[in-house]
Amino acid sequence: MEVLPNVAAYSRNFAVMVRSLGPDPKGFKMRNHPFHLHQTGITTLSASGILLPAGCLSTRPPIFDHVCGIHGHHGHLVVTTASLVEPFLSPEYRNKATQEFSPKLISSAHVDVLVEGEERRNNKDHNTNPLWHSCKILALVDVTASSIALQSLVGGENILQSSSWDVGFSFASQDDNNETMLPTLSQMVKSISRIAILGVSGLELKNILPLNISQDQQRGDLLLAMGSPFGIMSPLHFLNSVSFGTVANCCSSCSVQNSLLLVDIRGLPGMEGGPVFDRHACLIGMLTCPLRQKNSNTEIQLVITWNAITIAWGKQLQESQDSQQELTGRYLDKESSVLHDFAYPKASRCLPEIDSLYHVTSLGRAMSSIVLISVGGSWASGTILNRQGLILTNAHVLEPWRFVGKSLVNLMKKRTAILAEDKFCFSEREEETIEQENRRLLSSVSGTLSSYGVVAHGIPSLGPCQNYGKISVRLHHMGVQFWSDATVVYVSKGPLDVALLQLDCVSSQLCAINPEFNCPSIGLPVHVIGHGLFGPQSDLCSSVSTGVVSHVVRLPGPFHIEESGNMEIEKASVPVMLQTTAAVHPGASGGAVVNSDGHMIGLITSNAKHGDRSTIPHLNFCIPCAALLPIFRFSDERNFSILKVLDEPNDLLSSVWALLPPSELQNASDSHKNNHESKGSRFSKFLAEKHLGVDAEKGLTYLIKDKPPSKM
Repeated sequence: MEVLPNVAAYSRNFAVMVRSLGPDPKGFKMRNHPFHLHQTGITTLSASGILLPAGCLSTRPPIFDHVCGIHGHHGHLVVTTASLVEPFLSPEYRNKATQEFSPKLISSAHVDVLVEGEERRNNKDHNTNPLWHSCKILALVDVTASSIALQSLVGGENILQSSSWDVGFSFASQDDNNETMLPTLSQMVKSISRIAILGVSGLELKNILPLNISQDQQRGDLLLAMGSPFGIMSPLHFLNSVSFGTVANCCSSCSVQNSLLLVDIRGLPGMEGGPVFDRHACLIGMLTCPLRQKNSNTEIQLVITWNAITIAWGKQLQESQDSQQELTGRYLDKESSVLHDFAYPKASRCLPEIDSLYHVTSLGRAMSSIVLISVGGSWASGTILNRQGLILTNAHVLEPWRFVGKSLVNLMKKRTAILAEDKFCFSEREEETIEQENRRLLSSVSGTLSSYGVVAHGIPSLGPCQNYGKISVRLHHMGVQFWSDATVVYVSKGPLDVALLQLDCVSSQLCAINPEFNCPSIGLPVHVIGHGLFGPQSDLCSSVSTGVVSHVVRLPGPFHIEESGNMEIEKASVPVMLQTTAAVHPGASGGAVVNSDGHMIGLITSNAKHGDRSTIPHLNFCIPCAALLPIFRFSDERNFSILKVLDEPNDLLSSVWALLPPSELQNASDSHKNNHESKGSRFSKFLAEKHLGVDAEKGLTYLIKDKPPSKM
């Protein structure tokens, strides 16, 4: 991390703020731009940009040579997002599907860039004000390789129109009443992957530094983004601000490896167009507008890689366009074809033997241990425990009705009722199943709810004859993807949300996770690995996010004791819950939290959620490996008696996973018996009353009636 300040200082030489402004008497041009200025009929928009001083690149991409040749431009260039200038284009140049090398603006509109002076960048003279320089729009270019990768990611036109994804920051105002405003797939892709090339006039640079290009990016790699969020509001405060993060995932097209990156970074409106560098101060690409899940606060930050920009002209461009045309039709039906593929698996889908000498990093090996599980029309993640194909995941993946948390369930028969947040996310089909099951289970329930509801952790799992439907597992190993059927081995009856699956088709080259049973310290850097947000319709490997362990909840030990007394862990205290600051999204349940050595320290289990059911990605809960010791012992010994300890009731552990202080567990049960009213945890009430705008006194009928649509 000590190298990052040097990378940030170097990056300032190639970062600028870009603004476009022009007449807008009716305020139409500010739509979908979260931060803008509108005064006396003039609208001003801003974004970030990559400054390319003349001679800074050892090899200039053909697209830049072509554009400069058309306009006779020999000076410096700026690359930014096309969405900044498109509102001010003349009508004949708007919404064109082809590359545009002579775009014209409407009358009185213009574009400028704000450049820091050399003295200010080098911290020699902070009184030197940055200067605005006039620009000319030279070209609007579609980065086709990134378009193909994005189209592969979202799956196709049918998925876009099914209220899954949108483009832009959630701060932007949308005209929800106008259905004609819904973008088509091609419009959405273009808005993200189109760049503007600007020529800068009157800019003199004394020292031109060389700009090196990053050639290869891997999941988990460190990166730095520089941009000017909210720039036009006050350039003094926001010009060339820095964000650090990691590469969450890599998307490739037919012609370019890693043509689009998903990044785990703080992205703010106005940073789009800014440069992104790796830890060696090499340019990775340009931050673009985020992909946003509709009806959610979830945003996926995207980077158009420089490698994709370099082929945006010439023979390689034509090859990419041909590939895009071929893929357009293919991805329209991709979701149904993928579901068909793993519904009727072929024998060839068994894992092939992979060269065991293939070198991977410790984090890379951990990522190979994470699988995607498809069951009942939904998906989740899983973790490979051994080379025999045993998979660890969450019980709520198989029995979601046990954990949905709608009301206080009258359990009877010595079962424990506990309060918990409504913490799991489900697909639309799964929601219907849950509603039906809830109506059956909760038909005799009375009383009011907190906004987080109640969960019953004591309901017995169904017997060995229970039909969970077809379970399919997708594995990624050494760059190859496979599907295999799986069967249920074990579903915990106790308070820990765990289950085990067994692959039907196993290879000796499976990469098992390495557990770490020591309690992690608060502040420990961690990676979260799982299949959040993008399911079977996408070809993505597991995604990675980075954070730290923010809190550890312990209980007095010993925790796991067999009748023989042979199994004990840490008599003083036992970690039973981890919280991390890494982003966790729906679909990541069953994935792994790993340390910097790639060793698993916990099982991803749940997020906190607002009362409107929107997920809080950076407030999540994991089961420590120390609490999963019987699972790992069973993985080695295959003795089912080892797992019995996990099925035993444990009021203290139940109260922890209900987000209740242990003393409130009995109070909540007594309150229900005496007053037919659930008390709700102080944590849930705080979120409900202070942030959510949700009435904590409304009942189950209200919640079901006004349930927001699924985020998945």
